[in-house]
Amino acid sequence: MGEEFSEIVSSEENVARIIFSPSFIFGGRVSPTAFRWEILPSGTVEDYISVLRGNTSKLDAATRFFKARNKGDSRYGYALLNVSDIRNIKILPNNNVSVDVKSYPSKTFPFHAGIIADIDGKRVTAVTDITPEIMMLQKRLAMICSEIVKF
Repeated sequence: MGEEFSEIVSSEENVARIIFSPSFIFGGRVSPTAFRWEILPSGTVEDYISVLRGNTSKLDAATRFFKARNKGDSRYGYALLNVSDIRNIKILPNNNVSVDVKSYPSKTFPFHAGIIADIDGKRVTAVTDITPEIMMLQKRLAMICSEIVKF
């Protein structure tokens, strides 16, 4: 998107989650289903939830070729999340869940990042059994999203 990005994702940044409709939307808001770890068509097991950094005015063009993973879905828009809000998510009083945002740049997407989560020190991936902590994390991520900005 023509910007330089630090290796460190700043707590002051906002990141964008691309929203696909209808599966990532419930009642006009972002659904917890927007924050699933997936097994990609290539067989890669995700250990982060993809988000994008930088200038939101370029998101439509930059993501135009993104393909929906769920049959019947289409690319709809994006929602913003503040990195500090993500990092401050608490699930239980003993807080056995830690959440962070890391930079995962590629040649095609230097502005790519990922939301990562560890439960009891173990990284959550697409093959991790769905636990109440994971469901609560997905719900909290959906709750801290901005309204959906339609492309």
